[in-house]
Amino acid sequence: MKGKDEVLALLAQAGIAFDCEHHEPVFNMMESDTLVLSLQGARCKNLLLKDKGGRFFLVMTTGGKSLDLAEAAVALGSKRLSFASAENLQALLGVVPGSVSPLALVNDPAGQVRLVIDAELAGEAVFLLHPLDNSATVALSRANLEAFLRSIDHAPAWLALKARAAA
Repeated sequence: MKGKDEVLALLAQAGIAFDCEHHEPVFNMMESDTLVLSLQGARCKNLLLKDKGGRFFLVMTTGGKSLDLAEAAVALGSKRLSFASAENLQALLGVVPGSVSPLALVNDPAGQVRLVIDAELAGEAVFLLHPLDNSATVALSRANLEAFLRSIDHAPAWLALKARAAA
């Protein structure tokens, strides 16, 4: 499995422009929101979900959205979704909880994980993502993220994903 250094080297070798900033490890969006970064862009929440049929989905949404899993299941053609285990994260993407991002798909050459990006992010020019390590953040333009994803054969599906209703 590739790690942070390998994915950053792959980006550089492919001529994909990015900026990287190191920081204290963060494990969730609440901790991420406290980071003071010089990087500008959309802070994204990344979730590895699975369905009862054994399919896996890496869902990238806005940082503040609590995803409605029932509605997401309908959008993805599944009956029910749940969060994948830490073991699944490690086995499929080579990351630990808090380090998930589309960049981790570099460790999924068999295409077991389908990437879904929330259509709400379509207007964003730059995304802030962990490079397989939650102690660093990479800023990638949308075009450069898509170029990287093409280079690893993981074209995203852009879908409208609903937020969970407030309690």
